[in-house]
Amino acid sequence: MNIRIPLLATLFGGILTVSTQAQTITAPTGQNLTITNPIDVIGAGNSINIPSDGAFKIGGVNALRTKGSNFFVGDFAGNAVTTGIYNSFQGLQAGLNTTTGDYNTFYGLFSGLNNIAGSQNVFFGTNTGQNNISGNQNVFFGYNSGKFTNSGNNSYFGANSGYFNTSGTNNAAFGSAAGVVNTTGSNNTYIGANSDASVNNLSNATAIGANTIVSASNTVVLGNAATTITGAGLGAGSGLRFANITSSTAAGTGGANKVLSVDVNGNVILVGLTATSGTVGTTGVGGPVAENWKGADGYLYNNSTNGVVIKGTGLDGNSLIVKGGVLSKEVNVKIEGSEAWPDYVFKPNYKRMTLGEVEKFISINGHLPNVPSATEMAATGNNLGKTDVKLLEKVEELTLYLLDMKKANDAQAAELKALKQQVSKLRKK
Repeated sequence: MNIRIPLLATLFGGILTVSTQAQTITAPTGQNLTITNPIDVIGAGNSINIPSDGAFKIGGVNALRTKGSNFFVGDFAGNAVTTGIYNSFQGLQAGLNTTTGDYNTFYGLFSGLNNIAGSQNVFFGTNTGQNNISGNQNVFFGYNSGKFTNSGNNSYFGANSGYFNTSGTNNAAFGSAAGVVNTTGSNNTYIGANSDASVNNLSNATAIGANTIVSASNTVVLGNAATTITGAGLGAGSGLRFANITSSTAAGTGGANKVLSVDVNGNVILVGLTATSGTVGTTGVGGPVAENWKGADGYLYNNSTNGVVIKGTGLDGNSLIVKGGVLSKEVNVKIEGSEAWPDYVFKPNYKRMTLGEVEKFISINGHLPNVPSATEMAATGNNLGKTDVKLLEKVEELTLYLLDMKKANDAQAAELKALKQQVSKLRKK
């Protein structure tokens, strides 16, 4: 074995010293060169050179070895490499069986141990990718991550992540013990500690959140409370599913023209608020929107015994706008408190205008006092509740005017009767 020291080395008194000139020390043929005392390499650019396909041993164990363009650190690391190039293995028996694989980076005890032909893999951590043989482009970080994987394009981050995967490809697992169950499924994603699948051969499944479990292919599960969004996996034509919402769930507020609803299986679908062909059917309100509505003969009917409540501000503060006439057997307009009803007209402290004052007001304003004008009505509309109150107020005031006139007429009649009696007496005399 040759050790090349850029400075001249001389053994003197058990101490290795160096001179200013380079020197090659060669062991006798068939013997090893043993240096029992420390070697200090002093000076910028000075080094100990290990030739290609050579090794640097400590205690008889390979500590550092090169083979072509490959670099190995650790006993038996890359021990079987033949034609593989640009591999870097660090750790006891890292990449032990690799022969033809290229561009691999293994770091950790037994990492990539059984790899033979796999290329472009990156394994960091004890036992990572230990049983990969020919899989390519895998990235495993963490103790035991991807331990049994022998396929390609998988990414596992976290201790024991993707532990049992064998032939599954294009899987991604992030978090301790994420994606442990899967063995042969592909295109799955697990994010969060212990996020996993309930069966081992799913595809296109995603579990997001710690302890989240996905149980069907083509499905996304958010959190361990099982809020589920699904593609074609849980029913033909189903693009979305909320596991906690079904057709019996109370309806909320809808959109302007279309709303999301659910069918009896919990699949979320888009429906219109009005019928598509003049009648209300499965695509309009009365179909899957709410079971309290039904369509018949081109009309929309409500089946609820609790009635219909419409909330919101709508247009110009109105909750309901009807274009066209409204036909109803009864209309109940709520009055805000008994004090708002015009019985106050009959109370002693009510100040009522005289008929002369009313006449003067009408001549000036062209409408009754305390009643909106025609211009105001055209601008703001006719509020039935307020208008009814004002009309009744005027009726009650008119009643009081009539009662006053009756009292005056009764007094005049009594006075006229008395005068007639006096005239009759005078004639008799």
